[in-house]
Amino acid sequence: MNKTEKVAFREAVIVVLMGAVINFPLQTFLLWLTIDNWSWSNPLTISIFTQSILTFVALLRVYSIRMRFQRGKF
Repeated sequence: MNKTEKVAFREAVIVVLMGAVINFPLQTFLLWLTIDNWSWSNPLTISIFTQSILTFVALLRVYSIRMRFQRGKF
């Protein structure tokens, strides 16, 4: 593995692990919010709402990690 591949692999591992650390509690919170607090019962509505929030968070997460790698801070 050359240096570029090692850096790319390291970045991929960090992105995936950060996703697991952030998304599991966020998904649990969003399900609690929509089902228990807001009493939503339509699975499609819940899925669309949670997926839109998770997508937005993922875009911010991957962008911020990529920028940190570009600047050499990881």
